[in-house]
Amino acid sequence: MPDSFDRELEQLLGYSEATQPEGFVIEVMRGVRREQRTRKVVLWAFGLVGALFGLAGAVMLSGPISHLFAFNLSLPAMETMQAALFIVGAVAFYLWFMNDDFSLGG
Repeated sequence: MPDSFDRELEQLLGYSEATQPEGFVIEVMRGVRREQRTRKVVLWAFGLVGALFGLAGAVMLSGPISHLFAFNLSLPAMETMQAALFIVGAVAFYLWFMNDDFSLGG
């Protein structure tokens, strides 16, 4: 009895190099690609919704845009908000276009 037990224990604890079927790896990679596509679609959808809200806000604040480029030093509140909106929009577009990444790590 102990001899058969030892053999069974050796067989259970022994390292056997069981190769995974190639179909498993292909299926996992297909799942990863599908999740990446889903992630891209979600990011694009929320990005577009955010851009639409940004454009709606810009249209509401725009008024006569010529006042923004008149270079008056005494800007009222609406023109100040327009100038800030224009600057932040330009910086956001630049960062998106140049694909800058500001990571906190070193």
